[in-house]
Amino acid sequence: MRFRHAAAWAVLTLLGAAVPGCGSSGTSSTNADNFGWIQSGADYAPPGEGGFNVRWSKQLTDRWESRYLPVELSGAAFDVKRERVYIGTSEGNLFAFDMQGRRRFYYDAEAQIESGPSISRKSGEVYFASVDGMVHALTPDGTPKWRTKLIGAVRTRPVVTNDALYFVAENDSITALARDDGRILWTYDKEPVEEITIAGHAGLLLEEGRLYAAFTDGAVAAINPADGRLFWEMETALDVERRPGNVPQFLDVDTTPVMLRGTLYIASFTAGLYALNPRNGSVKWRDAAFQGVTGLAAAGRMLVISSARRGISLMDLRTREIQWEKAPERGAPTPPIVTETGTVIYGETQGSLLALALSDGREIARAEGGSGFSATPAVHGRLGGAISNGGRFLFLRIN
Repeated sequence: MRFRHAAAWAVLTLLGAAVPGCGSSGTSSTNADNFGWIQSGADYAPPGEGGFNVRWSKQLTDRWESRYLPVELSGAAFDVKRERVYIGTSEGNLFAFDMQGRRRFYYDAEAQIESGPSISRKSGEVYFASVDGMVHALTPDGTPKWRTKLIGAVRTRPVVTNDALYFVAENDSITALARDDGRILWTYDKEPVEEITIAGHAGLLLEEGRLYAAFTDGAVAAINPADGRLFWEMETALDVERRPGNVPQFLDVDTTPVMLRGTLYIASFTAGLYALNPRNGSVKWRDAAFQGVTGLAAAGRMLVISSARRGISLMDLRTREIQWEKAPERGAPTPPIVTETGTVIYGETQGSLLALALSDGREIARAEGGSGFSATPAVHGRLGGAISNGGRFLFLRIN
């Protein structure tokens, strides 16, 4: 049995009369939407420096078919060369828009899409997985190129190289596929976890010829991307003190690994925050106080940490001191994104999409999607996007 942690506070949210906005798939924003400092019908900059503007929005799901409002978990992807933005939905549709918000196509994956797509810079091909384990490859005009079925639900963005794609599934299996035709190159499997675990999964990091992964049993591993061979594996579960009476404890490492200045950072839901040597997996240090961590992001010599208990924290890695914290307001924070302009962007599961100044944690922008944000926002240069629970996609200009 699996449960979502507070960062994905419910699989379904009651649809109440207070939810603003309406319309069928692909409709544009209306005056009922509240984008905080972004005034409807014009392009206004928010007060202070940095932050974002909502340039346009689209309602991608039909919110009135059910009494319940699905949580959306997909992330956006941007093809700047071809001026495209892609976003999937819980209804199983992958949408492609141009940068002005005109819909170019949509593709029916026939299953929920809860992960972001990845794009080939050279060809513009789009690769993504649906929760039934099907991997889809599309040409830039939306034509299906190939499909490959994996075992296990996939809810993380794939890693793309010149020749291969790498996917990690909820059952802790990692699969490498050939980019040209989708054939399986190798698979790395772990023993299934029998204990209660947190729903969701860490994504993959490809850095300096190694594929770094984290698993639901608390393991962290470095894998050879060429053949799936294991370089090393480290067990964070050894640092979890077992409670009397066989009380279940969450051993998961659900944070996508982050590499910063030659150190690998991960966080166990129960055992805390770790700094690892990426060559052999040895522990440089551990901060057991950071529990319930849902996401990490690098920012120079700083680490931005999101957790359901503490909100958003900025840690100076030289001193390991917390520079500032932003407590959660409405729900738990999503994993954070740090922009090139020194802004931290994240959503709250029952609240807003927010931007904080990296320097001091001041709030410098905010947008409301009507039903909270469970999906991690996406940023590419000065472009950004986030989909709210209920299926409204906000296209952002990063200031």
